[in-house]
Amino acid sequence: MKEKVLFIYLMVLILAGCTYAPLPKQNGNAGTEKKFTKVDNPESEKTFLFIGVDSRGEKKSRSDAIMLAKYYPEQEKLKLASIMRDSYVKIPGYKSGYNKINAAYYYGGRELLKKTIRENFGVKVDHVAVIDFQGFVKMVDLLAPEGVVVDVDQEIIDDMSIQASIGENVLHGEELLKYVRFRHDDESDFGRVERQQEVMVQLKTGFINQISSFEGMVALPDIIEQGLSYLDTDIGLKTIMEMGPKVVFHTPDTVETLRVPVEGSFKDEVYPETGAVLEMDSAKNKKALQDFFSK
Repeated sequence: MKEKVLFIYLMVLILAGCTYAPLPKQNGNAGTEKKFTKVDNPESEKTFLFIGVDSRGEKKSRSDAIMLAKYYPEQEKLKLASIMRDSYVKIPGYKSGYNKINAAYYYGGRELLKKTIRENFGVKVDHVAVIDFQGFVKMVDLLAPEGVVVDVDQEIIDDMSIQASIGENVLHGEELLKYVRFRHDDESDFGRVERQQEVMVQLKTGFINQISSFEGMVALPDIIEQGLSYLDTDIGLKTIMEMGPKVVFHTPDTVETLRVPVEGSFKDEVYPETGAVLEMDSAKNKKALQDFFSK
């Protein structure tokens, strides 16, 4: 039962926009820092894999965002770790041995990505949720029907053909997807994840605002049901619908974040078969991720 409750917590965060948000490039903790006593029943703490896929409905696609999450119920603490999609890792069964981690989803779907994470980082994934571009667009419009305010510059407008003007704009689904996907500047993927994080915070706020009234609470089951229709997940709707309202009012006190590869543990490389990659110190990143989830 506890693993289902955990998944509900995380599903509400998905509905609040966290699924598609790799974390900013800095490594460390976010939010209020607290000290907690050790939990005696670690078997109740499951690890979830959230995947944002580079797809508009194709049968095969690459994972555009990869996030691991674990909730510690006794401590009311959530940990989120984002694995950069260009991380150069060993993919089980792959003919060339190594490739970008986002290729694992392309070649073998969620199961191969789970195995890749287990082999490279020693982290076992218990449950998975996947969202694609079309689902992201619909989720944005569901959670923030009034749109999201972002600061747009000329480079983004020109590169992504966004219908906007320089400065603050209210963007909706399709245009917001273009905004969070832009990466053709000096910041590359690191700048993109910062924009995604910015947008996700606003989506979460929009979701909470929607359900903060009596009318919103009445509409919550429909919002969750519709949001789940945009996801491909291995946990049943019935459980989520039963637990959703309780979770909204018991969200985690503390959120700690990590980005993999961690600072000082990788270098930029280019290989003929894969192109530009982040070549990691495998041992250092495996230890960092395991330490992060070990409390």
